[in-house]
Amino acid sequence: MYFPGTRGYKGAWQETIAAAEHYNDPGRFTAFIGFEWTSNTGGNNLHRNVIFRDNGDKASLVEPYTVYPPFGSDNPAGLWQWMDAYEKKTGGSVLAIAHNGNLSNGLMFPIIEAFGRKIDREYAETRAKWERLYETTQTKGDGEAHPYLSPNDEFADFEKWDKGNLDGSVAKKKEMLEFEYARSALKHGLKLEQALGTNPYKFGLIGSSDAHTGLAAMEEENFFGKTTPQEPGPKRMTETFFSDPKTGVTIMDWEVAAAGYAAVVGHGEYAGSHLGPRCSAGRPTRPPGRA
Repeated sequence: MYFPGTRGYKGAWQETIAAAEHYNDPGRFTAFIGFEWTSNTGGNNLHRNVIFRDNGDKASLVEPYTVYPPFGSDNPAGLWQWMDAYEKKTGGSVLAIAHNGNLSNGLMFPIIEAFGRKIDREYAETRAKWERLYETTQTKGDGEAHPYLSPNDEFADFEKWDKGNLDGSVAKKKEMLEFEYARSALKHGLKLEQALGTNPYKFGLIGSSDAHTGLAAMEEENFFGKTTPQEPGPKRMTETFFSDPKTGVTIMDWEVAAAGYAAVVGHGEYAGSHLGPRCSAGRPTRPPGRA
């Protein structure tokens, strides 16, 4: 596989940066430079989108952090260390946005232990610093609430993917749910703050598409799917998105949700921007970097 330092890895990153720089048009369209850190060990989703506030002159000084040792790690703490090193090296600014905790099988919002390490004040402070946003709804199910956790909320039963982890290799258990959903994380964060002095789960909420089609067609009446197999067609109702015969966990193409958007509020004359899944239509508030 490609890994940091190889020609292919570096080339792909430089092409990504070049595309964002080419289409970035301050005042009309903000194209953020970023990559996805795709931790998925055992099929348990711990993905983060890593978004740079900087232009290509700083982003090009590094290469994306990977999940494969010895060049990376599947532990989010390793990603946070990489982000810290980036900011110290470049003077830049970077943000990690976790998503799809509903497919982590109880690993996204730990309260006692994470990767064999006790949840302590250092963990809480580090996570709170680097992960100030959480992507709570996406094509792969809504991650705000679950009817088991919020039985009196009729909206908690919206676009659920609660059958298993990301590839269906491990079926879901009810005791996993409270460590996967944003509403529970907000409550657990308050308890951790009382014990540790810092709330690791004090985050803002956004929605995103996770669409891989290149289309911004997210509305229910005009949804073109996550990937090309889910685009409108006669097989959309009968084809599977993924299925594991050992666990019986199956997600159909029609269960891929139309997902969401994020909203950005700026300052002064720039206020009221509307943000799509990966780009802003508002003027950046701190040029020449990204908004």
